[in-house]
Amino acid sequence: MVKKDDNPKVTIVIPVYNGEDYVKYALDSAVAQTYKNLEIIVVDDGSTDGTEEIVKQYKDKVTYIKKENGGVSTALNLAISKMKGEYFSWLSHDDVYEPNKVEREVEFLKEHNYLGKKIIVFSDYNLIDKNGRLIGSVIKDHRELELKPEYGLLKGHINGLSLLIPKTAFDEYGGFDTKLSCAQDYEKWWSMMKTYKFIHIPEILVNTRYHKKQTTNTSPKVLTEGNALYYKIISEIPEKRLIEMEGSKYNFFREISEFHQDSVYTELSQKCREWADEILDKALKEDAPQKMVSVIIPFYNREKETVRAIKSVLNQTYKNFEIILVDDGSEESIDAIKDLVKKHENITLISNKKNSGPSVSRNNGIKAAKGDYIAFLDSDDEFVSDKLETQLKYIAATNAKISHTSYIRELNGKETVINSGAQSGHCEKKLMYSCMIATPTVMIDRKWLMERGCLFNTELHTGEDNCFWLELMKGDTYLTGIEKPLSIVHANEKSAAFSLDRQIEGLKSIIHYQINDEYYSQFDFELSRLMIGYAGYATKKHERDLGVLVEGSALKKLLFFMRQEGISSTMQRVMKKIKKTTSSKS
Repeated sequence: MVKKDDNPKVTIVIPVYNGEDYVKYALDSAVAQTYKNLEIIVVDDGSTDGTEEIVKQYKDKVTYIKKENGGVSTALNLAISKMKGEYFSWLSHDDVYEPNKVEREVEFLKEHNYLGKKIIVFSDYNLIDKNGRLIGSVIKDHRELELKPEYGLLKGHINGLSLLIPKTAFDEYGGFDTKLSCAQDYEKWWSMMKTYKFIHIPEILVNTRYHKKQTTNTSPKVLTEGNALYYKIISEIPEKRLIEMEGSKYNFFREISEFHQDSVYTELSQKCREWADEILDKALKEDAPQKMVSVIIPFYNREKETVRAIKSVLNQTYKNFEIILVDDGSEESIDAIKDLVKKHENITLISNKKNSGPSVSRNNGIKAAKGDYIAFLDSDDEFVSDKLETQLKYIAATNAKISHTSYIRELNGKETVINSGAQSGHCEKKLMYSCMIATPTVMIDRKWLMERGCLFNTELHTGEDNCFWLELMKGDTYLTGIEKPLSIVHANEKSAAFSLDRQIEGLKSIIHYQINDEYYSQFDFELSRLMIGYAGYATKKHERDLGVLVEGSALKKLLFFMRQEGISSTMQRVMKKIKKTTSSKS
């Protein structure tokens, strides 16, 4: 038998002001809830339209209270003072619950033994238009919200419509601030978050309506109140917690800045960027930390280019480094390289027994490294003179475990800046289908790397670097991107970036890794985007192999290849036969 306490009374509160266009739909969704231990309170905040007549049609199904207009906070507070339920559920008059909204949330509390405890739950939601048609679904990052519940507010992930709140939370923290007209909900959630745990249920349980008349689209206070509240929240989060969330205060401010750069809170974005830059400027003005860097340079033949690479390290403004050269079975003279090794005590030469590829060579270099950090440099590339110093200062500012920079690509004497360092933060999902990390730009904390036990996949000869970065980025790793170009990557027409065959081989390696990896195989959308990229390269290769270039739309290309494969002609024969049969019958 189910105990009475296992079915707590839930009060659905519907504040409304001039809501005749939508309040019926809100009421219908409240009345239709599959959870039956409910009370529904409608607080009419002085409506002057037909709202009262609509609500009164529901008679004994709802409690109707009419008051003078005073704003949504006053309406909510009045309902809270009258409610008999143990839990509070807010339903805006223009929004709609899914039929199982309350039941599913109560079930969740039961399943986890959370009933009567300081737990507040919220869910994902649908966006609907003024006619109730689906615009799209808003699915939040469940893992991020588990690890960093503060982001529920700082990134605007908590939809008040989806909450289920114990009445005790209002007893402890009071009602909504009547001086606020737009940020009163988040202000209250933030105060409750001090002692109440907000838990995300990764299910769509509500539908929030987007239309021109809603306050978020009409009131300038959305920005003024919102920015002020965000500044308050940030200022009240302990410094230790900021560092826990992103690894450093710099990372935290940059994360919030980048998240809001395309939102309405551009002022917040700019301010957080300024705070991040202040931290970075201070670090850049200080002496670089005295940490040793192990620069690993694998090479095969290419004596001239390898000497150039070595000299770019020797010419660094930062001098606390060692160079580990890994000869991958060179068959040509490397005397000039050996001469440099003899002249410099901080250069070590390792020789592979046979040509084994870049993965084996880099792994041997990693195993021999003694530095605090590991940096990679391909034999045909170079470091800019302040590469190590600048990157170490960024690492000091960000407490980074892995960082990378933008770079200069040199092709036939022409230099192009590739702004790959813009990729920063928790971006492993994006790296699945769009990885811009160039090997000569990377610096990794060696101790952290050893603890993770990650090495390059020796079975791969193309795409092995991307798979290595993805392995390191698993979970909650923060990638520190540096937009300043600090390496020079020398390219030619045979480079992987310009070879269709190598691009396809690399994509196959990356696809194979992701599909067979327990962590990455769960991200279907990102995998699909990688597949689209693969299809694009495969189509180009097919065109090249056929000796033609098909211009135009995707449909035109499809029809072309259908004809090539004889599919089109087969379809034409079938259609002729159908047409002939139809004609004979008539």
